[in-house]
Amino acid sequence: MTIDQNIQEINRTMWSYGEYRHVADLLRPGAVELVDRLAPAPDTAHLDVATGNGNVALLSARRGCVVTGLDLTDEFFPDARERFAEAGVQVELHRGDAQELPFAEASFDLVTSTYGIQFAPDHAASSGEIARVLRPGGRIGMCNWTARSWTAHFQEILSAYFPSPNGHQGQPMLWGSPDYLAELLGPGFTVTSERRELFYPFATAEDLVTFFENCFGPCIAARNTISPPSRWKELRAEMVEMTEGFHTTDERGTGVPVEYLLVVAEKRAAR
Repeated sequence: MTIDQNIQEINRTMWSYGEYRHVADLLRPGAVELVDRLAPAPDTAHLDVATGNGNVALLSARRGCVVTGLDLTDEFFPDARERFAEAGVQVELHRGDAQELPFAEASFDLVTSTYGIQFAPDHAASSGEIARVLRPGGRIGMCNWTARSWTAHFQEILSAYFPSPNGHQGQPMLWGSPDYLAELLGPGFTVTSERRELFYPFATAEDLVTFFENCFGPCIAARNTISPPSRWKELRAEMVEMTEGFHTTDERGTGVPVEYLLVVAEKRAAR
């Protein structure tokens, strides 16, 4: 396929903003659950797509897997390398696009992505690429935000203030649908999934929105480019009001539950 270089550069820049490592801290429990569920054996050849600062890659490398991490931006790699060094593990990192992976066919036993690949603009291209580089009998593991999650509502508010992109770029939450994933991956895969939750521990909705507008790249990009700038106050108020609808106190504490779909897809072996 031919990647739209303009969209790629916009996305690369957008995701490079902010202090992503703090966002990654919120996402780490999903990475732990996914790797525990997959339980990869030592020497498994593992590709982690949209690796960020290495949540999944680090956990897999600690299990003795041979791990390669790929991300659209390399802004997170210094932090990832520091984490790998502290843990005494080796992970090979590449800057690249999920829609055009720089790896040969059937290179990996396991391909993962946590809250990442679903934001690639061309769903058919990115799903086709992870299927291509996966060996027969290999597995794909993902954590994907669902359409009813706090993240989906957050994304919807951001998108309402900006022109809608073409194709599936504005519909990442489709990856949180089991039926959509089964159709996307096709009959060559057996797909199992279940709905899970992260928990963002913030005392108030205001605190959570403040965190994301200071640390999360797409939110920072929206704040920097919205026109006129006064509209940011309006957008932000919508975010706070929406978040208040999710904010709760339960046995986990006070904060916001965020639903995601945990997915394991096995590629059928060639006959």
